[in-house]
Amino acid sequence: METNKISALDLRKRFGEVLDRVRYSKEPLIVTKNGRSVIVMMDIDLYQAAQENARDESFIESYADERVKEFLAEDRLDATTSAALRRDPA
Repeated sequence: METNKISALDLRKRFGEVLDRVRYSKEPLIVTKNGRSVIVMMDIDLYQAAQENARDESFIESYADERVKEFLAEDRLDATTSAALRRDPA
């Protein structure tokens, strides 16, 4: 068994041992089948933290997008000022 990978067959044979290893080491474990990575086993606390981080990032991105739109709307000049600035080469 590699450090961070295990075959599905080995997992089936040693499930209890592997479960404890993932739980207590707090390191994710990739399960392979026919040489291909198919799933990841990870401690529930790490999973929940990853889910929370993803929600936070999504919120920050949507908030940032909204704020950019607000800033652009606030920065729009009225037609008179805009025309005056285009005429003044200063």
